[in-house]
This record gives sequence, structure tokens and C-alpha cells, in this order.
Amino acid sequence: MDEIDILNKEAIKTDLALIKSCLRLINQTVTLSKRRGETFNASENEEIHMLISKIDRDLHKIKVNIEYETNHTM
Repeated sequence: MDEIDILNKEAIKTDLALIKSCLRLINQTVTLSKRRGETFNASENEEIHMLISKIDRDLHKIKVNIEYETNHTM
């Protein structure tokens, strides 16, 4: 049963890494579009940045919890 839990945790860690990469891509796309002169409402851009930052922090907390559980269940 422990092997299944570890595999599930590894799958979750992989999913979290993929989500984080997607968020970085979104953030970079917004930044590049802005540099090219595309207009973004300042409040909308700030909202996107804040949302990405919050999700990034939440993902980090989840990853830390998974690593803690993995290290303390073996």
C-alpha cells in the first residue's frame, strides 16, 4: 500500500511541476506582449500577476507538504 501512496505522490509532484511551468509560460507571454506594445489594462495585468504569484505559493506549499510526508513515512 505504501508503494501506491508514493507513486501517487510522485504523480502529483509531476503534475504540480507541469502546472507551475504553464503559469510561468502565461506570465512570460503577458510580459512579452506588453513589451511588444500590446495594451493591457494595468489593473488586469496586476490581477493576473497576483493570481499567478498566489498559485505559485500555494503549489510550493503543497510540494513541501508532499516532500515532508514522503520523507517521514518511509
